[in-house]
Amino acid sequence: VRLKRARLRSVGGSRRRPDLDAGPDSLAAPQQMKRGHDDVLPANHGIASVLCCVCGVSMIPNQTMRCAQCLKSEVSIIDGIPRQIALPRCRNCGRYQRPPWTKAEPESRELLGLCLKRIKGIGKDVRLVDASFIWTEEHSMRIRIKITVQKEVAAQSILQQTMVVEFQIVNQQCEECQKSFTPHAWNAIVQVRQKVPHRRTLIMLEQLILKNDAHAKVLSLKQTPEGLDFHFGQRSHAQRFSDFVGSCVPQQVKNSKALISHDASSNSYQYKYTILCELCPVCSDDVVFVPKGHSARLNGAAPLLLCHKVTNAIRLVDPLSLRAWDVPPAEYFKRPFQTVCHRAHLTEYMVLNVEIFTDQSAAATFKHHLPGRGKLAVGDVEVVRVADLGVNDDRYIVRSHLAGILRPGNHVLGYDMRAVNVSGLDSDGIGETASDILLVRRAFKSKKSKRRAWEMKRLEKTRDEGQEEIDEEADLEAVKQDLEEDPELRRGVNLYRAQDAAAPPAAGGDDEDDEDEDAPEIPLAELLEGLVIGGGEDSATMPDS
Repeated sequence: VRLKRARLRSVGGSRRRPDLDAGPDSLAAPQQMKRGHDDVLPANHGIASVLCCVCGVSMIPNQTMRCAQCLKSEVSIIDGIPRQIALPRCRNCGRYQRPPWTKAEPESRELLGLCLKRIKGIGKDVRLVDASFIWTEEHSMRIRIKITVQKEVAAQSILQQTMVVEFQIVNQQCEECQKSFTPHAWNAIVQVRQKVPHRRTLIMLEQLILKNDAHAKVLSLKQTPEGLDFHFGQRSHAQRFSDFVGSCVPQQVKNSKALISHDASSNSYQYKYTILCELCPVCSDDVVFVPKGHSARLNGAAPLLLCHKVTNAIRLVDPLSLRAWDVPPAEYFKRPFQTVCHRAHLTEYMVLNVEIFTDQSAAATFKHHLPGRGKLAVGDVEVVRVADLGVNDDRYIVRSHLAGILRPGNHVLGYDMRAVNVSGLDSDGIGETASDILLVRRAFKSKKSKRRAWEMKRLEKTRDEGQEEIDEEADLEAVKQDLEEDPELRRGVNLYRAQDAAAPPAAGGDDEDDEDEDAPEIPLAELLEGLVIGGGEDSATMPDS
């Protein structure tokens, strides 16, 4: 045991720590080799670096063994990209050839995309990273674009370069402008015609076209004494426009075509198509004559009926019983009935007394067949002609469907059937059933000096050389009065606030007593903003098709 202990002591004495024998200065070495928690390893720690084979700069090794500067000087990824490109543009309309011909504003996103699509050499290998315009003088006929592209030249080696591409604008005529200098500027025409002495229906149709933007494909609009001519570049556009007109006004359509050219070798023909839209001549407030046995739809109707409204069907009303009938366009054009009176024959009367019938059972059974949305009622109205005031004491007691909206002292417009010539008509039962006076609508007194706070937008029209200008002031005023009186009619029309609306007249003027207190007015909430009407005319430019 003693011998074993002595051996262990001798072994322990020989295994002494060398750092303890080195002295106090040797203690700092192990402490410097330790890394603290806040120390950060260098970026290239653990990554092998080599020297560039050209310039000798330390770099991360790649397949080419060249640094980025040397690789950029030796390899070019923009060699296949042209630096000058021709860009066709139409001098007349200012559109660019995409194709098709497209409108683009200077330095817009549309123009930038149009130019980039014409640059060849950019695809899957060479990727486009950035593109921007460089300013050029407006009349230099040049567009400069700075582009940045990238390409992978080796494994894990992507090269990025920047270059400037210059586009030379070349003047060229588009197909539409080429046609404009020939007699064949259009391919299809829609002729809207109505055989009436006024143009109220055409003005209202124009407002419906503007409301629904149905004139987007119209090349030009010509005004004629008989109606309007709409020119289109394609036949399908004309057919779609004709269908829209039929959804607004009852019409009868006739199609025709004329041969323009024929190529016998290729057996190809070129036609011009004409669509004639003949509108129904019956308008609102007209009195029509329905002969006996006209149709089963008008069975039991009186010989003389009043046209209450014209939409995609004709709404006829019996002013003595308030019964209503709807006549579709196909039924009307199969058996058309004749107009006896229109607005030019109206006479102004003043209401003296009104007696409404308590029993309204003679009216239509269904609510949706009642005209006037329940405001109209049958009754006896005592009237006197305004022209006879102070001349005679003739008074008339008339049965009318306007008894529900008339009050003593109001003015009303009506037809004097005693002065209407019905010769040529089968008028056997007219004298027995018709009244001497048919009241049509209430008349409102308004100030002549008062200007409306709203205006209507109009389409730009052309006319043949030497043709006299058509006067539409009276018809336009009649349409504006109808819009003020009928809120339902205003739903299909865009009305705009007038920029130069006159200030209201001062109190105490001579015209204060000339206006009815309940005269209809369009509220400002229904008016739109954003249209500046210049020159005091109700005109607006038709947008490009």
